[in-house]
Amino acid sequence: MTELITQLQEIVGTKNIITDPADMAPYCDDWRGNYTGITPAVLLPTSTEMVADLLAFADKHNVTIVPQGGNTGLVGGGVPDKSGTMIILSLRRMNNIRSLSVDNRSMVVEAGCILQDIHTAAEENGLYFPLNLAAKGSCSIGGNLSTNAGGINVLRYGTTRDLCLGLEVVLLGGKVMNLLTPLRKDNTGYDLKQLFIGAEGTLGVITAASLKLSPLPKARATALAEIASPQDGVRLLSALKSATGDLVEAFEIMPHDIFAVVEKQFPQLPCPLQPIRPYAILLEIASSDETLAKADETGLIPLQQKLEDFLAKQLEDGLILDAVMAQNETQRKAMWDIREHAPDSTKAESHPVNTDVSVALSEIGTFYDLAIANVRKICPDVRICAYGHIGDGNIHFNVIEKLGGDADWATKRPQMFAAIYEALYAVNGSISAEHGIGQLKAEQLKGVKDPVALEMMHVIKQSFDPKNLLNPGRILS
Repeated sequence: MTELITQLQEIVGTKNIITDPADMAPYCDDWRGNYTGITPAVLLPTSTEMVADLLAFADKHNVTIVPQGGNTGLVGGGVPDKSGTMIILSLRRMNNIRSLSVDNRSMVVEAGCILQDIHTAAEENGLYFPLNLAAKGSCSIGGNLSTNAGGINVLRYGTTRDLCLGLEVVLLGGKVMNLLTPLRKDNTGYDLKQLFIGAEGTLGVITAASLKLSPLPKARATALAEIASPQDGVRLLSALKSATGDLVEAFEIMPHDIFAVVEKQFPQLPCPLQPIRPYAILLEIASSDETLAKADETGLIPLQQKLEDFLAKQLEDGLILDAVMAQNETQRKAMWDIREHAPDSTKAESHPVNTDVSVALSEIGTFYDLAIANVRKICPDVRICAYGHIGDGNIHFNVIEKLGGDADWATKRPQMFAAIYEALYAVNGSISAEHGIGQLKAEQLKGVKDPVALEMMHVIKQSFDPKNLLNPGRILS
C-alpha cells in the first residue's frame, strides 16, 4: 500500500493527496452518521487530465475508487467501506466555472463547484439555476448529478437530469468522453449522458457539466397555509396551478411535529402561524415578469395580490384552515428557514427513521394514512415528521421517538422502516425519489426493481466497469 500511495502521489502531487487519518476522517463519514469507512488516501485532482491519469492507473493496478463530491449524500454512496482498500477521489478542487453564455442561457462548470456558487454566478448575469437544496452551501454539482438530486423546485423545473445539457466524463482506463454540448436538441444516437446522471459514480467520474439556465424570477409571493390532510394539499396544488398557470415554484408539506422539533432545536426560527392544525403547506409562486413585482398606485404588488386572492377563496371554500403571507424578503426567508432546517432538527433531536420515497399525487393521502397507522402500531406516541416535496410526490416520511425518549428505539427503528415501506408498496411507490440508492438501499433495490431492468443495469455496469473498481457495492450490491 505504501508503494501504491507513492505512485498516486506522483500523479496528483504532494499537495493534492491526504494520508493523515485525522485529516481524512471528514471524507470517510456520511452526513447522517450511518456509515464510517476507512481509506488509505484521499486524492484531490485539479484537472480532468489528472482524473484521467488516476483512472488509467486504477485500471492498470486494480485500485478501487470511490468518487466523492461535497460528501453531503444521505445513502452512503460517497464514502468507503471498512476494508481500507478503497481510495477516495474527491472532486472538491475542480471547482471552476469554465464559461457562461447569457444568450444561450447555459454555463459549463466543473464537478466540484458548490451549488450556491453556481446560483451566485448565474444571478450575477441575470439568470437562474433553479436546483435548490438545503445543502446548497456545501453540496457540489457533481454529486447532484450523480444522484439526480431533486430539491424544492422540481415541480416547475424538473430534477438535475432535466437541467443538464451535457457532461464531461472520465471512464475507467482514462478515456475522456466529452459530451459538453450546449445544445437543447442533439438527436445523434444514444443519449449517453443520461447513463451517468443518477449512477452515483459507478460507471465513470463526472468532471464537468453543461447546465441549463432560466430567466431570473423578479417577483415572488410566498405563504404558509394550514390544511387538514395531505390529500387536501394535493387539491390545493391543483387549484393553485389552475389559478396561476406555470408560476408555481415550490409546494412543500410539513406536519405539526416537524414545526415543534425545529422550534425546539432552533428557537430563533419560530413559526409565523400558530398552531399548526395538523399540516401546513409552504407554497411559492414566482415570475420573471417585472411588472408583477411593481406596486400599483394603491401600493399592491400584483403577484402578491394574486396569491392573496387565491388564499382568500380557498379559505372561504374550506380547503385551507388559515394562512399567512410573507410581506417582504425577510419574512419569506424566515418561512424557508424552517423548511430547510427540518433535516438538521430531526438529526439533533433523535436518531430518526429517514426515508425518501416517491408516490403518485393521487395516492399521497392513502400513503400517509397507511404509513401513520403502521408506525403507530409499533409506537403510539411516535412523532411523525413526514415533510417533503408534495408538489412532485416526493415525501421524506421521517419518524422520531416520542418526547422524553424511548429506551427501545434502536429495536423499533427497523420495524418502523418496514412499516413505512409496507405502506409504500401498497400504493406502488418508489423507494428513492432524490437521494439515490448508495449502500443504504442496494439490497432493497433487488426486491423492488423489475428483474429485466435490474439485469440490464448489471450489463451496463459490466460494460463500463468490468473489474468493478468504480464505487463497488453502490446501487448494485
